[in-house]
Amino acid sequence: MGFLLLIITWILTPVLELISLLTVLWVKRKDYSFLKTVSEYFKSGAIDRDRFGNHNYKTALNFWLSKGGYEFGNYIETISSVLGKKGEEKSLNIFGWFWYYLLYAIDYSNWKYGGHCFASINNKI
Repeated sequence: MGFLLLIITWILTPVLELISLLTVLWVKRKDYSFLKTVSEYFKSGAIDRDRFGNHNYKTALNFWLSKGGYEFGNYIETISSVLGKKGEEKSLNIFGWFWYYLLYAIDYSNWKYGGHCFASINNKI
């Protein structure tokens, strides 16, 4: 039964995502801050998926990115935040450091805060 529910969510997610995005675009089309609204919509969705991933994939994340220490899995915390905490305590393995520095390079807006993962610890993202 659980597998069937998972398949249903895989089918519904892109459909609902498209409907939601089109609704936001339609409702906010005349707003002065249209681009900001769309940007916030995508950012909010990305953070939600990040938190979901941290919680739902905790076993794989702890196995593939970690050498112990602070663990992935807290549903209110993002993967980036855990990477930042683990980076501070030096408990990332080579794969963990790869993602840590990849996010650092991509998110140049947070270089002044110590990088993407470190800034996400303090919720500056």
